[in-house]
Amino acid sequence: MTAKLALIACLAAAVVAIVGCTPSVISTDAGVFLNGTLYASSGQNLDSVYTATLQAMDKLQLQVTDKAKDAFGAKVTAKSTDDKVITVKIKPTAQMRTKYTIHISGLFGNEERSRKIFDGITHALEMPNGV
Repeated sequence: MTAKLALIACLAAAVVAIVGCTPSVISTDAGVFLNGTLYASSGQNLDSVYTATLQAMDKLQLQVTDKAKDAFGAKVTAKSTDDKVITVKIKPTAQMRTKYTIHISGLFGNEERSRKIFDGITHALEMPNGV
């Protein structure tokens, strides 16, 4: 009986890990890669993160194929030369922070590329006047 309960607990944990949950706590200006998506948070406002995202895409020579922004959020979609689709979704929070996700097309995403884009966004946010 104990072995069955342990097996059920392990299977339940595996299902949660595979299906996944978004990280509920992301520290200041940090990024966490989970289930193919990089989850990030910034102390900057929506407009700043959106502009920094566009600058990072340009610096990495990724072709922006779609972009949209309003008071409730923003989304930037780009394409790499190997036809990978990069999607950055940006949302303001009630705590005067901005949360955003970076996802590279594919079943498991691409952590290395996601982190490069995250680093590019972070660098653009640190630069005065986006320069």
